[in-house]
Amino acid sequence: IPLESPGLGIELLELEGGREDGLGITIVNGLVPGGNAEKAVAMSQELEEDGETIMYGDTIISAELIMQQGGSATDIRSIKTECLGYDSTVDALVGMMSSLGSRSIQDASVILVLKRLRRRPNLSVKLYYPPEQDLPPETLQLQPGDNLRMALLSRGVKLNDPLAQRYDGKSYSGNCGGGSLCRTCAVNVLRGTELLSQPKDNEKKMMDDSPRWRLACKSWVGYGMKEGEIVIQVNPRQW
Repeated sequence: IPLESPGLGIELLELEGGREDGLGITIVNGLVPGGNAEKAVAMSQELEEDGETIMYGDTIISAELIMQQGGSATDIRSIKTECLGYDSTVDALVGMMSSLGSRSIQDASVILVLKRLRRRPNLSVKLYYPPEQDLPPETLQLQPGDNLRMALLSRGVKLNDPLAQRYDGKSYSGNCGGGSLCRTCAVNVLRGTELLSQPKDNEKKMMDDSPRWRLACKSWVGYGMKEGEIVIQVNPRQW
């Protein structure tokens, strides 16, 4: 945050506090219109689509004041503000900023380290089974970061394609055990590809003839902390 005017321009809200030791929980309640923080966020987002931001509910963990003085001299002041109540947080920030004083400082900025709590995304995977299995579609609820193959197997979904080709030089077909050396666990993604981790080069080569297929063993759900529904066909070679 470049300091174009006095103060950071951040409104704080105390959730827990009032203790004699100064401990508590203080979060960001908003940005002061036209303040340094708001200008810094606007500049960051203007330069990058996913630029840095300061959101309601963020907690300031630490702050660092960087002061460029005459010549090449640099003065740095750091504070810790995690788990402090409102008064203690403000006192720490004001004390740090008071270092500016009336000295001739050509450029000054503040680096904030924030902790952000996010709601866990809701992810569902709708499964369609080959017609010969005569099974109705079902929907599973998964957690961000779940490996698709392990999640399906642990819920009793069979990923068994006896005709799956191996890519490790073996003359026989069959399950490689999740080593991405066969296509036993391949699934056909009908919708929600953007919710899966990006395929690596090796997987792309293996799936060159079936661009909508993914190796379940190399697919993790909740990519980018997005939420939504993934629709897949199980055992696509059997359709």
